[in-house]
Parts: sequence; C-alpha cells; structure tokens
Amino acid sequence: MGSMLDDAAGILRRLAASTGRELLSFRQQDLEPVSDGIILGYACTLRAPDDQVEHVTIYVNTSPDAPVGEHTVQLVDRATGDRLTAWTYPQDPSLPSLPAVSYPEAAGVVLAKFGIEASGATLTMESYRPGKRAVLRVDTGGTQHFAKVVQPALAATIHDLHVALHAAGLPVPRSLGYSEAGLLLLERMPGDPALEHVARIADDPRFLQGVEHVVAQLASVRVGVAARESLARRADWYAARMAETSPVLAPRAADIVARVRALYGSTAVPTPVTVHGDLHLGQLLVDRHEPWRITGLIDIDTAGLGDPADDAAALAAHVVVTAFESASAGARTDAEALRRLAATLRSRWDDGGRTAAIAAIHLTGHALAVAGRGDDHLPVAARLLDEADLALATTLQQQR
Repeated sequence: MGSMLDDAAGILRRLAASTGRELLSFRQQDLEPVSDGIILGYACTLRAPDDQVEHVTIYVNTSPDAPVGEHTVQLVDRATGDRLTAWTYPQDPSLPSLPAVSYPEAAGVVLAKFGIEASGATLTMESYRPGKRAVLRVDTGGTQHFAKVVQPALAATIHDLHVALHAAGLPVPRSLGYSEAGLLLLERMPGDPALEHVARIADDPRFLQGVEHVVAQLASVRVGVAARESLARRADWYAARMAETSPVLAPRAADIVARVRALYGSTAVPTPVTVHGDLHLGQLLVDRHEPWRITGLIDIDTAGLGDPADDAAALAAHVVVTAFESASAGARTDAEALRRLAATLRSRWDDGGRTAAIAAIHLTGHALAVAGRGDDHLPVAARLLDEADLALATTLQQQR
C-alpha cells in the first residue's frame, strides 16, 4: 500500500468532479499527523469545464474529528467507510487567516492593521504544515517581516511566548502583535539557517556549546503553558499507521515501538522545564561569517514546560533525516558532515535511554512519512528504521 488512502485516485476524482473539474494527474507531497488521523497533501492537475488546465494542491484529512469550514468538502472513503474532509490550498479550515495573507492584494489590507505599509509587497511561503501553521516572508521595499498563521485559539499564547522569551534575553523574534483570527506578525531575525552551514559547524564544538547555552537559557524561563506532548507517548499510533501504510515495514516498526515503550518507561521522569518543543537545525539561525555563533531561535509555537529529552531527541533525529535528504540531493559533503554531527549528538546522551527512545520514535515517524510517498520510497524508509535501531543500540552500548 503506497498511500494511507487505499483509493487516493478515486477520492481525488470525486473531489474534482464535485467542482465540475476532471483529475488529470496527481502526486502525494505532504503527510502531517493530526489527532486520530493524518492530513495528506496532493499536487493535482485538473481540467476545468472551459478546458483550462489548473494546478492545485488538495489536502485530505482522515481524522474523524477534522474541522470543517465554508470551503471544505466531506465525503466517505468507499474502501473503508471512513469520513474524510478535504480542501484546496489555501482554504485550510484550521487556519482561517491563511487565504488573507496568501495574495499580495489581500495581505496589504491585513498588514496595514499592524501598521505595516505593504503596498507592492512580495509574499514568499517559507513553510506550511497543513492544519497547524504557515509562515510567509513579507518583503516591502527594504524591510522584511514574517507573517505566521496559526490556529486562532493559539495566537495569544504564541504571542505571549515571544514576549516572555524575548524579555528574558533569548534570541527569538519580537512579535509586533496578533489577531484573534490566528495571525502574528514577527520581526526578522539576523542570521542564516544553521542548515546552510552544516559543513562548517558539524565538527566545531563551539556550535553545540552554543546550542546548549540556548537550551539552558530556555530552561531558566518559567512559562505557564505546556510544551507539545512527547512523541514517545504516541508510539503506538505510529506503529498502527505504519501497519496501514506499509505492511512490509510494519513488523519492524512494531518491534521498535515495543522497545521504545520498555526503555522510555524505565527512565526517570525529569522535572519539567521550558523547552522548544520542536528543536532542529532549521530553527537555529547562525552568523554567516562565524556560523558556530547562534543568532536566533525561531518557531517557538510548541515551546512550554516539558521534557528536555524531547528537544535533544528531535535535534538528533532531524540531523539524521537531513543527512539522507542531502545525500539524495547530491550534497555529499553536507551529508557526511551531518552524519558526523548525528554521531556526536548520540555520544552526548546520558539520561539512561530517554533521549534515545524519543529519537527512535521521531525516526519511525519520518520513516512513516517516507513510506507514505509510495513503494519506490520503501528502501529509504527502511534505512530510517535502521537509524531508529541505531539510536536504541547506542543506549545499550552505553549501559555495558
């Protein structure tokens, strides 16, 4: 099974037909876990009634409690009987402010409410996680801001996190304000993403010292919200989704999850401290000329009181996944540097296996996402499960 929808083509054809269009082709490009389901994104080519060809992205949420809105379509998966909720980008029902900042003419009106003159603004989508958040870069003349679209109920909390962490001296973007519809406007932070300098930072101990300093700064700030739930607590969910997506890899995933449960359950629960909640190299900005020097920490939406092992595990797992992506793109030097950095991070785990267990689940989750792209991607998914095994084996070696 190459997709988490048994009949993705049939479902997309029905969605296209509901608007008088014909599905010509499609490919899966996104997979985002949510509550009791998954949001799948498909880049689709459609033919309109006037024979014009259109390129759109259709998202399908398999969760039974998926939010609905004016622009969503609900249908039943004929293969399973499950209810599905679909929409076309940017009409994400969880992010009602997204359409308003997706087009320059509309964005100008919205940004003017923040006191930003956005006439002639150029908008660039930096990232989009369906159902969760979107970040757009707004270039207006010589200035640059970032518009972050989140679920409306979270906007005030995220704004307050920015205010509190900025006041405590952490290098986080200053929030210029928020709207109750789920839009924040953030100042641009200096520096480049650490991902752009991996060959220069992988073997420089000053970089990891800088990371540890930022993590310690975070831990020293007391906030009133909880961080995102640890992935280790959703281990069974990943095993179940792998069974649906790839029966070939399901036994391996189930074995990893069983070992994660045992290892994670055997470790001491640390006192909660403020953590980032989704720490990886893409969230760290560094000085262009001295890339070991950290200049910014971004995307703190998931920050709150939590387990420090979650940040350590997320960082290490993301480094491993990025090494695979770099190798696939032909960036051999970066891939080798990232593998060395991953090994260094593993060598620093000293919490009895807690970080290793969480990292193994992160890697299983990445394997699930890769497996969901189709059978051609199963070899890479299997190698990511190898990395999950390696994370768990690292703890065994340290305990001997």
